[in-house]
Amino acid sequence: MKVVVVGHARKFIEDKLPEFGLELNNENPEIVISFGGDGSALYAERVYPGIPRIMIRNSKYCVKCKEEDYSKVLKAIREKKYRIKEEMKVEIIVNDDKNKKLIGLNEVGIHHKIPTKALRLRIKVNGKIIEDEQISDGLIVATPYGNTAYFYSICREKFSKGLGMAYKNPNRGKNCVIVDENSKIEIEILRGLGLIAADNNEIMFEVTAGDKVLIKKSDGKARIIEIK
Repeated sequence: MKVVVVGHARKFIEDKLPEFGLELNNENPEIVISFGGDGSALYAERVYPGIPRIMIRNSKYCVKCKEEDYSKVLKAIREKKYRIKEEMKVEIIVNDDKNKKLIGLNEVGIHHKIPTKALRLRIKVNGKIIEDEQISDGLIVATPYGNTAYFYSICREKFSKGLGMAYKNPNRGKNCVIVDENSKIEIEILRGLGLIAADNNEIMFEVTAGDKVLIKKSDGKARIIEIK
């Protein structure tokens, strides 16, 4: 079994692989091991999208980490005693430009670039205007997988189906809206300077007045390994 390890302390796990008959392969892995916390897990999905991935805790900040015993994980991989659960991802794209597209497992969003100034946004869901001119610090759109992260910090609630829209400091209306997972969320920047972002990705793209942003479910899915 070809395995790659992601995380700051990855060498510890890499050195253990031969004991369990596993081969380190960074180029063409069959399984990704994320050794760290939530940030390492998101980075692993971004670098190796769609490849089955399991998380081993090496940080106190890892909501999704269920295993701390590396030997148990490596043994299960060797013996193929695990199941794979697929999780939805979400994408954001500016002006239909594929070079300005980001994909998130937890969430994507638009954020104000200048903290002292708000954004003015027109928001549509499936072609219907739900906010004609919202003044806010931006918004995020989360997946059910990411509902305990940024979305929860804004809304203080969770959801299990659909896409969760969370507005940051809106001038009016509700902070949180859940829409069908197949919805197309269109945002027009009416005024202000913003950034689109996804998860903890350091790559971001600037948006300004006149730009149109589309958020929707991604075609690709994350594949999360769970030990039987």
